[in-house]
Amino acid sequence: MSSPSREFFTADLRGLRAGLRARAASNGLTESAELRNVLAAALGADRRDLSASSVGKVDPRNAAKVKLSVRLLKTASSRLDHNARAAGLSRGVYLARLVDGAPPVMASTDRAAMFDALNVSSGELALLGRDINHLTQLLRQGSVEAAREYTSRHEALDGAVRAHLALAAPVLAELSALCIAARQSVVGQRARIQP
Repeated sequence: MSSPSREFFTADLRGLRAGLRARAASNGLTESAELRNVLAAALGADRRDLSASSVGKVDPRNAAKVKLSVRLLKTASSRLDHNARAAGLSRGVYLARLVDGAPPVMASTDRAAMFDALNVSSGELALLGRDINHLTQLLRQGSVEAAREYTSRHEALDGAVRAHLALAAPVLAELSALCIAARQSVVGQRARIQP
């Protein structure tokens, strides 16, 4: 039985990537294989056609390791070494994560700056929440003139929330990647322990 021809399609996941990554990892599949299975189920397609080849199936207990030699420009090799060290991973593990679609791991200094920015933004949102609560009380009391003092601040509310979400998205993606990596590490350790 021949495997189906490859057809490539790019999709904007709009925030669903972390969920796809987690579901694929829990099923021991690549993200592409998991997406094909979900799409096949939604379309009512025969999944046997999609799984004719074992492409995408990951079993850490039976995975044979091979040595891979590649030639890189010196600058690319240096970046690979730097990024792998910053992630606390070997070059092989770091490359395997990238091949599996994991986002590049940030250096701890970048991660700390990202978390700090998110904390500051969260504090600003908390102040906005308190202002909205006070505004609501003023409007209930009929103090329209006092409530008008909040107009300029609340006109910028949409932008502030969007800026906060822009800061939160990469932090959550980083945390998701770290959780998946930790989960995969535990699964790999269990696989090595079992006979």
